[in-house]
Amino acid sequence: MSPLLSVVVPFHNVAPYFEACLDSLAEQDLGDAEFVLVDDGSTDDGPLVARVRADKDPRFTVVTQRRRGLSAARNAGAAVTTGRYLAFADADDVVPATAYRSLVDSLERSGSDFASGDVRRLTSAGIHRHPRYTDVFDTARTRTHITRDHRLILDRMIWNKVFRRSFWDRHGFAFSLAEYEDAPVTVTAHILAEAVDVIAEVVYLWRIRDTGEPSITQRLHEPANLEARMRMMVETGRIIRRLAPDLLDAYERDMCMGDLRVAITSLRWSSDEELAAALDLGLGFLTGVDPRILAVLPERDRRHLELLAGGRTDELRKVLRAEQK
Repeated sequence: MSPLLSVVVPFHNVAPYFEACLDSLAEQDLGDAEFVLVDDGSTDDGPLVARVRADKDPRFTVVTQRRRGLSAARNAGAAVTTGRYLAFADADDVVPATAYRSLVDSLERSGSDFASGDVRRLTSAGIHRHPRYTDVFDTARTRTHITRDHRLILDRMIWNKVFRRSFWDRHGFAFSLAEYEDAPVTVTAHILAEAVDVIAEVVYLWRIRDTGEPSITQRLHEPANLEARMRMMVETGRIIRRLAPDLLDAYERDMCMGDLRVAITSLRWSSDEELAAALDLGLGFLTGVDPRILAVLPERDRRHLELLAGGRTDELRKVLRAEQK
């Protein structure tokens, strides 16, 4: 018989953290689950860890592919799952024991298309609140929607959610971007859903790695990484403009206070030439931001964005250096 829940876990060279992730999945108090581990061309001990786990626990299966990236790995895993509900986890993170039970139970009661829960950052020093999610998950809401609750524009990650599989398949959701692949899928899902549940419980621990390969979010200011982030920002904006333009104000403000801040900060370490592709995408987005949004930003952010929009990057670097002193 098909399980109640399927969880897709792609992995690539995260062996130092993989066991902790798998332990957390094995200890879920939702017993009726399958875990599909997708080896995305790992060159470390991760494949051995996965095979050992699958050999001793029939809830775990392993899918192997050549290195194709996280989007392809998630799509490959989702294609072989059979559960009534679908979730995704990253192989270096940890899922609290009650997480999937709480998310699935909420959907069973409400009939919503997916449920989303709170997140914490996990470091070697402990567990810390993630500031971006403070307002989003402060109170539980059943059968809400992003068009009524604009705070949900911040809820753009895939791994703190459980989706009703019929909803996922009906809309043919799939990951496509090479990096920062979550937002186009999750924002589209938020918009197309009939209803969404939000639970205040912490359902995911998002790790900051101390060893091994740094994660994508730990390489924020590398030119190629920033280009990928800007591409995600632009693509998600296009989706919102097409499907739910009333959300543009909330989204553009968040990008001005978040992703474009990252782009500006990156000027401290890289030249315009190194950042050319990223800056081109960022400027293209910025020129489309409603002036009303820019007018009410904090003064420092407004000044930074004005200099960026005017191509005055050398002056902006001087401002950044002065602010560091």
